[in-house]
Amino acid sequence: MWRFAAARHISIGILAILVLSCVPRTFAEENLKSLVQKAFDLHQRGQFSEALPLLRRAYDLDPNDYFVNLLLGIDSLRTGESKAAVRFLMRASHLRPGEEIPLDYLGEAYARQAEFGAAADTYMKVVRLASQSSDSAVAFVDFAVSRFSAMSAFLRSTQKGLAAEYRLRAWATVQSDSSHRALLQRAADLDPSAPGIWSELALTALESGDTDAAEGYSKKALQANPDDLKAWIAQAQLSARKGEWAGATGRLGSVAQHSPRTLLLAAGSWPAQLIPPPSFPVSASLRKFFSCVHDSVRNCEIEAKAQPSSKNANELFREQRWEEIVNFSPPQPGQSEAWLHRGIAFAQLENCSAAIPALERGLSKSPSDVYGMFLLSWCYSREAGRTANHVQQSGGDDASIYLMRGDVRLRLQSKPDMAAAEYQLALSKSPNDPAILERLAEAQFGAGNYDAARENAEAALKVDPLRLEAKRTLARIAMQDRDYSAALPYLKELAAREPNDVSARVELGKACAESGALVEALENLEPALEHGYPDEKGSLHYLLGTVLKKMGLTSEADHALATAAQLSAAFQQKSYHDQDPDAQP
Repeated sequence: MWRFAAARHISIGILAILVLSCVPRTFAEENLKSLVQKAFDLHQRGQFSEALPLLRRAYDLDPNDYFVNLLLGIDSLRTGESKAAVRFLMRASHLRPGEEIPLDYLGEAYARQAEFGAAADTYMKVVRLASQSSDSAVAFVDFAVSRFSAMSAFLRSTQKGLAAEYRLRAWATVQSDSSHRALLQRAADLDPSAPGIWSELALTALESGDTDAAEGYSKKALQANPDDLKAWIAQAQLSARKGEWAGATGRLGSVAQHSPRTLLLAAGSWPAQLIPPPSFPVSASLRKFFSCVHDSVRNCEIEAKAQPSSKNANELFREQRWEEIVNFSPPQPGQSEAWLHRGIAFAQLENCSAAIPALERGLSKSPSDVYGMFLLSWCYSREAGRTANHVQQSGGDDASIYLMRGDVRLRLQSKPDMAAAEYQLALSKSPNDPAILERLAEAQFGAGNYDAARENAEAALKVDPLRLEAKRTLARIAMQDRDYSAALPYLKELAAREPNDVSARVELGKACAESGALVEALENLEPALEHGYPDEKGSLHYLLGTVLKKMGLTSEADHALATAAQLSAAFQQKSYHDQDPDAQP
């Protein structure tokens, strides 16, 4: 995680020392310069622990020296003292508020303490501060991709989380894409209580002209939440299609009263032919709305204000009055529910730069809130993609930039072929870099190029034997080849080093079951399934049933096999099965 931090800004650090090389005016300054020079020499050689005592002595001489604070922060971070690093890096940033370097490292220091809200705030601040800096952009994208990957692993460990993963995939496709509706339907089947899922399906059905399905979906949406603004928009469009303009404009007017920006965002997908007759009276905001629809205006500005309300924050959230929620003063630290609601409101308004830190703070005490994590993942994907595009347009061909673009292609866009091409370019700039080799191997595996993936994963381990992702790729290749004895050592190490990774334990359980290690297979498969690990097709329950049967536990085996049959039959009956049978994220 945060790969580039150790190598960032060395040339800038050298410039710092050059600045300090001016002729000193006092003995104290001479002593300070000497201490910092010696410390920086150690820093360059990676001897961070040895540099720290010298830097602390320099700090005693001048606690307001920018370079002393900067190096103290960086070297504290490199020796695992993240909390101490924050104090020094914040001081360096205050001393030179226009500098990006301390903020880059400060973001890393917060992230290493799992203070992701503060980390996100810091990373995005430095991207705004140094908009032309590829280093800062790469640091933010690296952080965003790391958070996205961590949340993805968490989501896939539960049925509700898997539903959110399918929904994320749907959001990554255009609404008119045939897979979009199939993915949303799959998400709804797995988690029918997910906020807003039925109204999304209603709007998607309308996009394809399936008004009967849209009617059904919008009714389900309003049963789940009578204040679902997107369901109101779907109902308005259904009324408009029937020429019932009083009902259509009434619904749209209510949306404008609750959240003007939600109405504005709806203009982009409202059919251009659904315009009321010229003689039909409409409000100024709806007149502007239909004008934007007619003229296909992008970024349409609708002059409308949410109708003020005296309701409390929870009522405003329930009624989806997003603008009123975000206009409140930010909550106090520790008010996780208020932060979560604020983050969701910003995300609904498509203001991801404000949503991300708020959602991170909201999830700090409720990390299992699937909807908040879903929106946070989407926002990270959106902001990382936007930042990566900006870097690409500004030029540059450093290995870190190619690596960043590869990560976006692989982690956020699920395009392993394109990711592999970016990683190859990165490798040409930095041959034998294990970080690049292991990512190239993962992308090649995803693209079905197993021989090349094996070769590059093994090459990464020759340089750095501790590379977990390279071992994960080799385990996946072995499982693909049904070479379970080859997969087992890697899977055991992954499970031991990442005890909270349920997916790794399930894979270990599979390999143990196939290789005859029945007790170990049971110890890994049974707890995962009991705690809700998703098994849409019933294959894991079937495998568990065979293990139990071989162990002579007949009644338990029969129960697992019956569950497997039920899950398999239910999956076969789903409407998305024929459209997208291999859609599992």
